[in-house]
Amino acid sequence: MPERYDVIVIGGGNGGLMAALRASKLGLKTLLIEKNNTVGGCAASFVRGRFEFEASLHEIPDFGEGELRGSLGKLFDELGIKVNWLQIPYAYRLVVAPGDTIEQDYRVPHGRKKFTDFMEAQCPGCGDKISLIFDAAEALEKGLDYNGRMRGHADPEVFRRDHSSFCKIMSMSAGEFFRTIGLPQRAIDIIGAYWPYQGSDLDTIDASRYILMIAGYYGAGAYIPSMRSHEIANAIEKRARECGCDFVFNRKAVKIGTKDGAVCSVTTDDGITYETCAVISNVFPDTVYSTMIDDKSLIPEFELRKLNARSFGFRGFVVYLGLNKTPSELGIEDYNVFMNSTTDTKVLFENSSSPTILEDEVDNVTCTCLNIVNPECSPEGTTHFCITTSLACDAWENVTVENYNKVKRDFADKLIRRTEKVLGYDLRNNIEEIAIATPSTFARYVGTPQGSIYGYHSSRWDGMSSRTLAGGSEQSIPGLFFCGAHGTRMSGFLPTLAGGNQIAFPVMGYVMGGGKQ
Repeated sequence: MPERYDVIVIGGGNGGLMAALRASKLGLKTLLIEKNNTVGGCAASFVRGRFEFEASLHEIPDFGEGELRGSLGKLFDELGIKVNWLQIPYAYRLVVAPGDTIEQDYRVPHGRKKFTDFMEAQCPGCGDKISLIFDAAEALEKGLDYNGRMRGHADPEVFRRDHSSFCKIMSMSAGEFFRTIGLPQRAIDIIGAYWPYQGSDLDTIDASRYILMIAGYYGAGAYIPSMRSHEIANAIEKRARECGCDFVFNRKAVKIGTKDGAVCSVTTDDGITYETCAVISNVFPDTVYSTMIDDKSLIPEFELRKLNARSFGFRGFVVYLGLNKTPSELGIEDYNVFMNSTTDTKVLFENSSSPTILEDEVDNVTCTCLNIVNPECSPEGTTHFCITTSLACDAWENVTVENYNKVKRDFADKLIRRTEKVLGYDLRNNIEEIAIATPSTFARYVGTPQGSIYGYHSSRWDGMSSRTLAGGSEQSIPGLFFCGAHGTRMSGFLPTLAGGNQIAFPVMGYVMGGGKQ
């Protein structure tokens, strides 16, 4: 007799983990199935030689203390998730270098007053405009809270009466919002440095999504866990187990069974079937609909149309370097450096979308030195350094088995050379360990199409705003729910963690309602 669960979570990434924890805490009998031997997905680390590398996390907001504690920090407190956080000293360094020479160079502080004062110094008279960004973030939080409490069935009249600012902002792009409040272009250029974290240009990214992110980073600062991002995943797994969640590792969910038009089971690749009336998928809808659902006739037509209209988000390419000198010996002073050829995010995004990006000059690079925040992250006398760039197209499509190693090494070499020339670091002569993660690496490990780490590309018709407001009306197969970077809150550690928590509530209603949407 197959074992039965109230809900089964497929995939133990950030979203799946939080969904499993919340569902268990709500009293649902929950099982999480993970194809790898540990949870975390992109929230992971790996060892090369004597270095343990952080796989993906640059930083995460919302974990300040006291009044600075953000919504995610409060959520972790409520759920009892214990992580040792280290604060990053300032938001970031932004370097603009069209060639090998730096034309603009900013070190941007965090903390609402320090950030506002910094922006006022850069753009006299813009201090009041900066305050409007933080005000907008508060209005968005209140609107999203109301919408969440209404489970996606909010009263339009209440929105108009009590959340008018929320409604206006939700219809804008980030660029439109900044121009509407009168923010000078130079200020927009500085604030736009976070665009790679959202995977699109400022005139495409939802204002709501970008405002909430930067208000968190600039207002309360950014943090990293002391033991790499896997510490977050392990802490959530620990709490989920304490709340009664079961875990299965080294098994891949391959089939979602249906009966009478609704979800009824999940089968793994070793032939074991678990009965359930609800599935939360941390796996992409493309994969679920194309290979996992046993009865394709149940897939709503609009779901298929959405998949056809969507394009995959950023694919990651990361060069992990274990260097045999200290940061000070290498001249490295900054934790996080955004290094771009221009401040025009539209140009940067278009270039990242070029099918010839592997041959083009690199103009969108993020450099991270973990030792600046966590001096003990690597052996004494060494440095943990990562170089990341993002691809907004399937540039890896034409890479073959035969030329794979050459292509990835040539592209990694290009990133290293660009970083050395612009920032003046001597990296190449001090490499002890090097690992290169391509889109194929991410596709193989986390199972995402084309190695997308950002879910689907954010567009005006399909951004966080539209997904949030449509969440109560666009239902898939009864009993099937989604979380993760392809979910309502979209990509990034904070959105996937918050989104995983949120999806458990409608699942609770579905299960307790006897399987009715």
